[in-house]
This record gives sequence, C-alpha cells and structure tokens, in this order.
Amino acid sequence: MATTFLSVFALYKRLHPAYLRAEHDPRARLVMAEKFNSDTGAALLFLILYVLVFSWMTFMYLRKSIKWRSRWSILYLHVTVRMASQGCGIGFTILGFSNVNVFLAFLILGAEGYFTLVLCTFRFLISWQQHNLPSGVSWLEPRRGTHISARDRTRRVLAFLFLGPFALLFYRDNIMAAFHLLLAFANGIIIGGASLLANANLNDFELPATQRKLKIARDLRTSGQSVFLACNVALLGIILATMWNDRKARKEKAATQRDGNGTVLCGQESHKTLVLLLVTWLPLIVRGVFGVLQSADFNLSYFDPNNYGPHGFSDHFTLVEYIMGVTMEWVSCVLLCTTYFTSRNDPPKPKPGGAGTGGDAVEFGEEKPEPENAAAESEMKKTTV
Repeated sequence: MATTFLSVFALYKRLHPAYLRAEHDPRARLVMAEKFNSDTGAALLFLILYVLVFSWMTFMYLRKSIKWRSRWSILYLHVTVRMASQGCGIGFTILGFSNVNVFLAFLILGAEGYFTLVLCTFRFLISWQQHNLPSGVSWLEPRRGTHISARDRTRRVLAFLFLGPFALLFYRDNIMAAFHLLLAFANGIIIGGASLLANANLNDFELPATQRKLKIARDLRTSGQSVFLACNVALLGIILATMWNDRKARKEKAATQRDGNGTVLCGQESHKTLVLLLVTWLPLIVRGVFGVLQSADFNLSYFDPNNYGPHGFSDHFTLVEYIMGVTMEWVSCVLLCTTYFTSRNDPPKPKPGGAGTGGDAVEFGEEKPEPENAAAESEMKKTTV
C-alpha cells in the first residue's frame, strides 16, 4: 500500500497546478491554509472518536481486564494507526501541500483499516469458538501446540505457500491460513494495478497505450478488492454457521436442563457475542463494496485529479470517503469493542483431548492455570510409590 500511495502522490504532483503554485508561491500557501481550516471538522471528529476508543482500551489494559497478547492487540493496533491517520488528516488540511509528507502519511496510514478489521473479526470469532465449543478448538484455526511433527508442519507451510487455498484439499483444518494467503495475494494485485495506473500518461487519455494501461490497472485493482470482498462474504457464512451450531447446541442442552416446574433453564437464543459479530459484518460489507467501487470507478479513486481542489480533497470526495470508508470502519471497531461485555462471562477454554488437539487450551497470552489439587495429587503419588 505504501507503494500505491507513493505512486498516487507522484501522479498528483504531476497533474495538479494547485500543488505547483503552493510549492513556489508562499502567498498561495497561506491562502490554501486558510481554506484547509474549513475541512478539518471531519478529520478532527473522527480523531476524537478514535481517541475515546483508544482511552477505553488503554484503561482496560491497565486494569488487566484484557490481555496484551490476545485478539485485542490487533484491534488496539488498528485504533492506533487510525488515530495517526486522522492526525495527519488534520495536519494536511492546515498545512496543505507546503508539507507533502503529512499528506503522504495520511494516505498510507489510512490504507489498511478495512483489511485489518476483517482480520480482527476473524480473530474475535476464532476466540469465541475456542472459549465456547466443547472441544476448546476453533475449526477455523487449530491451536498451537498440537501434536504435529516439525516435518509435517513444514510440509503444511509449503503446501499453503505454493497451492494457496487449494491446499485445503489436503489440509482442511487450517482454513484461516488460506484466508491470510488470499488477502496477501489480493494486496499484491492491488499494488500492481496501482503501479500501472501511476505510470500511465494521464495527460493524454486518448493514447492507445494509456487506455490499455488504465484498463489493465482497473481490472487488477478491482480483482484485488473483489478478493477482499469475497473473504468478507465468506466471513458472513462462517458467522451464520457458527450461530446455527450454537443455537442447535443450546436447544439440545435446554431439553435436559429444566427445574421442578418444567421451566427451561438454558436459553435457546444465539450467543450475544455472535450477534454482535453479525452486526459488525454489516458496516464491513459496506466498506468492502465501496472499496470495489472505488477501484472500478476512476471518478471515485485517489488517482482522479478532479477529486482535488485548491484546498485539498473536493467536498464531494471528502463526504463520500468519510461516510463510506472511515465511518464504517469506526462503527465496526466500536462493535468489536462491545463484545467484551458479552464475552467476559464465557467459560475458560477447556483442555482438549484426543489426537490432533493436544496441547494446552489456554488463550495466547493467558497464563496456564494450575490444577486445583496438584499438590494433593503429587503427595498421593509419593505415598503410593
């Protein structure tokens, strides 16, 4: 993504006269800075909103309600990057192109938000499965510490590296690894398409070579964004399947848990965390569709000079970008944070038994609990011997 936006900025400098005027005329810089002040509202608003989320997560870390080496760290990183991005956005609206590094940082830091949130949602779903499934193992991703030899582990890594998602034909127990590979492959396609687009001669759109590069670049970038969107659609199917299995298990459990009056003691509704993850998917899919449209439609992309005015982004482009992009990401982030309140009473991860699930069921970053009667059992063994 850094390569993408470096190319974008080089293209913008070459095409837009406002940048050239501000670069050589100090008075133009002052005029542009005055206009930038009217555009700081959106960037400042979301900076404050992300600071609130950051403050809450920091407070939860300090009181040890959430752990550093857990799924929350991925979300914490996302919030930190988004705060830096919004800070650069404010700096860009004030300084304009008198400091081009601020503009470049704003674009780079804001590039990976959607993809990070999709991965966060996967991680939160995997954690729920590990805490609530009887086996303590998520079928999306086997837990570390399974009884797999180093040779077999290397073979798996090579299979997923060279075969990608087709490796699932041989190893069906590591679906999450396939999603990671798909997302990495799509990211490479997007960068390749952006590089072609930046190298096109946009000063003359009618040239056959320019039209050919534009078409290839658009197809590549749209394909990459479509892969991300497809992963998001697959996420919906996984969430729904998990909810269906959870409701089925609760229904079976309810049939055996009744009081003396026949009242069911176990509810049949889906777990509230799963409901929140399903709701989180809605703004994520909106963000994903917007990403595809932004790649397919040149008028919505950062590469169109018409999306820039004498004071930076045009009002229309700013409105669309913040509503369809930043707002959707922030809402998804807040919804993921609220899963803390619905999952804090979840049972601890059980120790799975049997082949293929060996090892501890302790969450990554959590301390391994000691057996309750460890001392008594040790003493009994000594007396027995």
